[in-house]
Amino acid sequence: MRVVCAPDKLRGSLDATQAAAALAAGIRAAGGTPVEHPLADGGEGSRLTVQAALGGTVTTVDSVDALGRPLPVPVGHLDDGTALIEAAEAIGWDALAGTEPDVLRASSAGLAAPVLAAVARGARRIVVFLGGTATMDGGTGLLASLGAEVLDADGDRLRGSGADLARVHRIDLAPARQRLAGVELLVAADVTSPLFGPDGAARVFGPQKGARPDTVGLLDEGLRALSPLLAGAGPADGAGAAGGLGAALLALGADLVPGAGLIRQLTRFEERLAGADLCLTAEGKVDAGTSAGKTVRGVVDACTAAAVPCVVLGGTLSPGAELLYDHGATAVLPIGPGPRDLDTALRHAADDLTRTAYAVGRLAAVGAAARR
Repeated sequence: MRVVCAPDKLRGSLDATQAAAALAAGIRAAGGTPVEHPLADGGEGSRLTVQAALGGTVTTVDSVDALGRPLPVPVGHLDDGTALIEAAEAIGWDALAGTEPDVLRASSAGLAAPVLAAVARGARRIVVFLGGTATMDGGTGLLASLGAEVLDADGDRLRGSGADLARVHRIDLAPARQRLAGVELLVAADVTSPLFGPDGAARVFGPQKGARPDTVGLLDEGLRALSPLLAGAGPADGAGAAGGLGAALLALGADLVPGAGLIRQLTRFEERLAGADLCLTAEGKVDAGTSAGKTVRGVVDACTAAAVPCVVLGGTLSPGAELLYDHGATAVLPIGPGPRDLDTALRHAADDLTRTAYAVGRLAAVGAAARR
C-alpha cells in the first residue's frame, strides 16, 4: 500500500516536514509504504518545503527585521537559476518573538536585501513567498529600499512603514524597476485579499498583527490612498497579501499566483500521486477557510482528479470542516484523542498524527485486502 503523506504545517507544533515524518511513521507501522511530501501555501515554511523537494543551496544575506534590527536572512538557490525568498524569514513574526507588536512602526524594508542579493548572484527568476509577515505598510518599505522614490507632499523621502502610509503623496517606481530589470518576479500569496476595504489587508489581518480598531481604520485609509500610486495594482486579487506587499510587487511587474498551487507544481506533487493507493494531508485547524483555497483543499482537489482517496487530519475540526467532503475528501478526522488544553495538544501533535495515520492505514489495508 503506497501512501502519500502531504501535510501543511501544524502551526505552533510541527513544520510540514515534521508532520510528514509523523504521518509516515504511522503508515509504516501499519504495513504501508509512505511517500513523504510536505507542502505549504506561500506562508511560513514555504522555502524549506520547496528545497526539501528540489534541493539546491542556501546563502545568507545581512538584512533587518520588521522593526529595523539586524537579521540574517536565508535565500534559496535552485539549480535552474531560481531564487527562493520567504518574506516571513525576513520580516515575519519569529524574529519579533518577545517584542510588542507595532504595526505602525513595522516596515517591509528588510525584504529588499535578499531580493537584491539574488539579482546580484544572477538569478533568472525570483520566487517570493508572501505569507506570515508582521507588516502593514503596503510594501512601501520594500519599494523605498529597492530604490523607488516614496515621497510625501513636500517631496521628502519616506522610509516606508505603517505610520508613513498616511503621508505618501507620490511614488516613482522607475529606479526599483531598473534594479530588477531582466529578472522574472513570481509572487506566491497565501491569501487573495484586496489591498483595502472590508475584506482588505488592514481590516482582515490588522488585528492579528496587533492593530487596535482605530489603527485598523487609519491603515485602511492609508492603503486606499496608496492604491492609485501603485501602477493600478491595488484592486488586484492578492494585492493585500502580507500587509499590501502583494500590491507593491505587482506594481514592480511581478506575476502573483496562489502559493499552494505553485508549491504543488514546483514540488511535482501530482507526479507523486500517480499510482498511490491513499493520500493523507493535515493542518492544525480545519475549518471553513480550509476549503476556500488553503493547502489541504488543493491536496483534496488533486486527489479527486487523480482518483486517489484522500483523508484529511486536523489538530482541531471547526464548523465548515465538513465542506471538504463536497470537494471529494474521503474522510475528515481529528487527530487528538479527546478534549484537552492547547499546550498539551501542541506537545503531542506528532504522536497524535502517527497514531491516527496508523489507524487510517490499517483501515485502508483491510479495505484493499477485501477488494483483492
